[in-house]
Amino acid sequence: MAGTGSGAMGSGYGRHSAAQHAGLRAAVGLLDRALAAAPVPADDRAFRVADLGCASGTNAMEPMARTVAAVRARRPGTPVWVTHTDIPANDFGALFATLTGPSSYTRVPGVHACAQARSFFEPLFPPGELHLAWSSIAVHWLSRVPLPIEGHIYGSRARGAAREALRGQSARDWDVFLSHRADELAPGGQLVVVGGAATDDGLSGAEGLFDLAVEELTALVDQGMLTGEQVAAMTVPTWNRTTAEFTAPLLSGPFRDRFRLEEGEFVVLDDPMWERYTADGDLEAYADEVAASFMAAFGPSLFSGVPESAAAAARFTEGLTARVRDRPEEGVARWRVQLLRATRLGHSDGTHAVA
Repeated sequence: MAGTGSGAMGSGYGRHSAAQHAGLRAAVGLLDRALAAAPVPADDRAFRVADLGCASGTNAMEPMARTVAAVRARRPGTPVWVTHTDIPANDFGALFATLTGPSSYTRVPGVHACAQARSFFEPLFPPGELHLAWSSIAVHWLSRVPLPIEGHIYGSRARGAAREALRGQSARDWDVFLSHRADELAPGGQLVVVGGAATDDGLSGAEGLFDLAVEELTALVDQGMLTGEQVAAMTVPTWNRTTAEFTAPLLSGPFRDRFRLEEGEFVVLDDPMWERYTADGDLEAYADEVAASFMAAFGPSLFSGVPESAAAAARFTEGLTARVRDRPEEGVARWRVQLLRATRLGHSDGTHAVA
């Protein structure tokens, strides 16, 4: 998910999102505790859930199934309504195929799902409607790129004014995200975020892979497949926040009286593609999967400004695959993830203690 069309996921994202699924597994306990704490309507009203930044929906099936089971365990027969949201450029055809597929949580009676083609940097629901707001590996996408990154495409490699501009945009976007969720959640409602993160030095764990991508883009300029101006304009519109950047608005900033931060955990994920390679030794499969995953997540952002980009994107994928094959350890992505759970405070709950 992203805040701009250039940040849309590629059509193969659902097949190439193993790292995102690993982040989801790390958040299972967090989600379960949120579901134990969230208010469940006492009458026949539905338990309302937002899946914010849904992409193809593949990584939403398990958490939404857990949500339905937990709500029904607390109050049998409660209807559950899930709204999957993402920007208009998202592959909603893939989402609906997932929702109607054999592993969909919607196969349970009394469970309803719909989709909304709008950014989570906008208001999405009426005030107080939601009981659970869930977002997994999405809030690192920015609403806009304030400045291009000189000599690179990735925020953690930015320096000087570009770095500060990206950091500032990220802070404003996070405030906007929290403001809308504070309006939309009912008192006691739960916000659960699995966010792409960075260590205090600003590194996300995937810098080597992005460096290989920049090498290949430079080679395509030398080959005449891309112009220098096109590559200079390429920026992946993301910023992976540190723990402090995630938590400051909730602890001492503008949302300390609207949310209570219940839990926060910083996790470094193993790379499932690298683990498979070290187990089976299939270098070709590893390099192919790394390049395909990179393109599914970041290709639309990079090539959105290139006219008739299909040929250049295909050549880039081939070249990135070859570079990963030659230097496999540089293709490893050990992503950092910040897990957060917060409770929406009501008029009768004005405390802001932090667990």
